[in-house]
This record gives sequence, structure tokens and C-alpha cells, in this order.
Amino acid sequence: MSTRNLTMIVDRERASHNDLGFACDPDIVSDDSYVNMYLHHDGYPEWRGVELANWLLVNRTADGSKLAAKLVHDMYYDSCYLYPDVSNIDHNYTYIIWTGKRDNMWISCYDQYSGQNVFVLPPEKIIEKYSHERFKDGYTKYKK
Repeated sequence: MSTRNLTMIVDRERASHNDLGFACDPDIVSDDSYVNMYLHHDGYPEWRGVELANWLLVNRTADGSKLAAKLVHDMYYDSCYLYPDVSNIDHNYTYIIWTGKRDNMWISCYDQYSGQNVFVLPPEKIIEKYSHERFKDGYTKYKK
């Protein structure tokens, strides 16, 4: 079974245009996303959320366009697709990386199926919240 997911990169200034800020429904900011990257596997917060948080800690930049290009370069695999529009993509979770401030970056996770925000956290807090024994001591999804 696959947990389909989408990652977007949006300028944090865009969050000020709605009442929910970073916790908004991704459809509200989809026109302003630098990238709409669909991944077919491992999209649940305990994996993809932590993966994005770890990735963001070593790829901090305020430039959303640069970060989007780096995301596609680093995260591409055979079941990855880029879409110009997010409205017709069947996926469980949408992650938004909010850019614009290099040292104050946030990631939000939205559950498309329930229509609820799962979290809005800086990368360090995502790792703290979701990292558990299977992410320690060198364990990855590929080896124990």
C-alpha cells in the first residue's frame, strides 16, 4: 500500500493572505507554489515529514525557486511526478515548505482525506515529534 503525497514550496508571505496562516488548505496557495511534487510512497508524517525536516535542515535558503529545484533534484525517483496544478491529484498528505526566511522555516502537513491540518512546525520540532526508535542508530526504510 502506498501513502501518496505532494510537496509544495510557497513563500511564507502568502500565508498572511488567509485567516489560518501556515495551517491553511493547500488549495488556497497552490497557484503560488514553486513546485508541486507528487511522490507515490511513504507520505505519512512519521516518514515523509521527518525526511523533509532533515532535508530542510541542510538545505536552508530563503529563495523558494532555488529550494524547489534542489528538492526535485534530491528527492526524485521513478514514482515521482511534477504537476502544474494540485486540484486533480489523488493523494493523502500535502506538505508545504514555507520559505522566505532562511533561519525561520516551517513545514505544514495537511491531510487531504480528512480536510484537517496535521501540523505546522519548524523542522527541528517535526523530528522531535515523529522520530522514534526506527529512525535511530542508522535505521532507514531500506535497511535495519
